Amino acid sequence: MFQKIQLTIVILLSAINVLFAQRELQNFGGYNMDTSQQPADSMDVDEHDHDQKIPSYIHSWKLKNNGALLEAAEVDTVLNFFHLYNPIYQQSISNTFTGNLGGAYLSNNFFKREGDSDFYFYRNFDLYAKFPTDIRYFNTTTPYTLLDYSQSGNKNIKNETRFNAFHSQNVNEDFNFAFFFDQAKSTGHYEYQENKFHTVGLYSSYESDQWVSHFNLLFNRIKNQENGGLAEEDVDLNEFEETDIYIVNLDQAKSSLRNNNFYWNTEYRLGKTVEVEDSLGNIMDEFIPRTGFFYQVEYSGNQKTYNDEDEDSNRNFYRYTYIDSTRTGDTIRYNRLTNTFQLKFYEAPDRKYTFTKRAYIGHDLIRIKMPVDTIQQLYKHSNTFVGGGISRDEGTFWKWGAQGKFYLTGYRSGQTELNAFIYKPMRIGKDTTSLRLSGELNTIVPDYFEQRFSSNHYAWNNRFDNINEMILNAEINSQRYKLTLGANYALIGNYIYNNAEALPTQGGSELLVVSAYLNKTIESKHWLLRGQLLWQKGNQESYLHLPDFSGYFSLNYKTIISKVLYTQIGADVRYNTEFYADAYDPATGRFYWQNQDKIGNFPFVDAHVNLKLKRTRVFFQWLNAASGLLDGGFWAAPKHPLYRRTFRLGVAWTFYD
Repeated sequence: MFQKIQLTIVILLSAINVLFAQRELQNFGGYNMDTSQQPADSMDVDEHDHDQKIPSYIHSWKLKNNGALLEAAEVDTVLNFFHLYNPIYQQSISNTFTGNLGGAYLSNNFFKREGDSDFYFYRNFDLYAKFPTDIRYFNTTTPYTLLDYSQSGNKNIKNETRFNAFHSQNVNEDFNFAFFFDQAKSTGHYEYQENKFHTVGLYSSYESDQWVSHFNLLFNRIKNQENGGLAEEDVDLNEFEETDIYIVNLDQAKSSLRNNNFYWNTEYRLGKTVEVEDSLGNIMDEFIPRTGFFYQVEYSGNQKTYNDEDEDSNRNFYRYTYIDSTRTGDTIRYNRLTNTFQLKFYEAPDRKYTFTKRAYIGHDLIRIKMPVDTIQQLYKHSNTFVGGGISRDEGTFWKWGAQGKFYLTGYRSGQTELNAFIYKPMRIGKDTTSLRLSGELNTIVPDYFEQRFSSNHYAWNNRFDNINEMILNAEINSQRYKLTLGANYALIGNYIYNNAEALPTQGGSELLVVSAYLNKTIESKHWLLRGQLLWQKGNQESYLHLPDFSGYFSLNYKTIISKVLYTQIGADVRYNTEFYADAYDPATGRFYWQNQDKIGNFPFVDAHVNLKLKRTRVFFQWLNAASGLLDGGFWAAPKHPLYRRTFRLGVAWTFYD
């Protein structure tokens, strides 16, 4: 009954949004909002595009603070680093993963391990999916389309293909809709390693003076073969020319993840209309919002399955068996329905000394199913939470914010989340330097699946204490020198990790992790260099292993051929010091602590050529070019090798009309 009422509300809100979107296109080029505004002709437009009747402008933003803040986002059409297609390397310079695109991963940067999914078993895969917090909304004067395709293969006929399509178009001045389709398939260089994933998404945005609405509908799918890694110990990865000679542990194991996500955030604004003068001296009306009333609903449906029909592996590979010793067929479901009501008081640009104030209340309704003995057991729980924040979002002198979230009832009762930041731009000589300080103070109730879980090969029932976290971050950025220096500090009590048997365990002593990083870019007429260095240290190696140093270095030569073909020729090198990287468990899709196999101390070299002709970008790439030339230590995770030297081709087309 509750879900039927919820569906009725959603349908009514959808109808309201469409009705408000039926206005005619008027004065479209003059649209303005607190988001990025990029003329398309500054990115890739042909010369004849300057004669278009409607100039092409693109506004792009993402939602923050429960949909209460529209934060500017950039449209990426540049040539620099176009060849970096793998999402795990876009997120982190060093990763532990199962060796090919679409496989489970774990960032080796401790402070980049939080994902967007709240489903426990999706956390090591969520960069291959799209969630509401990932959506970048658009408002554009002309249709914007992006087609992105890449493919790779080597002499072992082990290929990888990837195709992304995106289209955004305005119905009128206020209403935009967008559609995207992302798909990838990676065979892998070793036996039974094929990964597939795709995402289909439809979303829209509407903004008028009084109504603002954002909607998205997302479908994520991941299907992987799980080979359990190489079976032999102390393997030389250069020993055999053909990779199918290497023996793997599993040959019939498969896992899949599904996520269906519905999200709607709508706001009704109260304010006043004033007359303002633009830069040309024209007088026009401008609406100044004072108060916003928000309603947000999100439904997230998740499912994980793991199947292994091989009787021999079920008896010998897995540590434990609880249901069936001849086959495995686990299915875990996690569904969440969240409603949030929010009130926001805007900072006023026509007044001094004002700041944003907001408060909200929400409710989670959660349903979980997992196998107990031979039946699917249903578990229900809910949460009621309140929160609020204050912030200075519009200031040029500085920006700051502080917010808190408190769970009053339900499974997460007693959980508190507090965070704050200060952002201060500073003019030093000819340089614009910015300083950002942020911090978090959290008391976290352990995830439900960390407390209780059952399947064919795993079962636990824990009573963990709440996790206490204090996290501090500091970062200095110089625009002129293209230099970023930063440091992170985390002190965590009751830290939960997966022990050597892949079981959740709570540490008895506080975990302290500190890190420092440096990012530097040097660019001239013909050269582009980018370097990133990361140092980190933890005090509890019985809980956590991290590489002491990680680095990324890219050297590129730039030129223009025949005055139209922009060309970059270069190479990327990734490196991290040797360490006991976490091992991977295929039955649950999680990583766990181990102290037997070290990986690292191997330079991963990728050579590339990037080309750009008008709106078309192309790259040629040789992945892991050092394999076969150096020792056979190119491990991506314990027992999981990285792909061998592989040629890759990619092309992207952008259209603005």
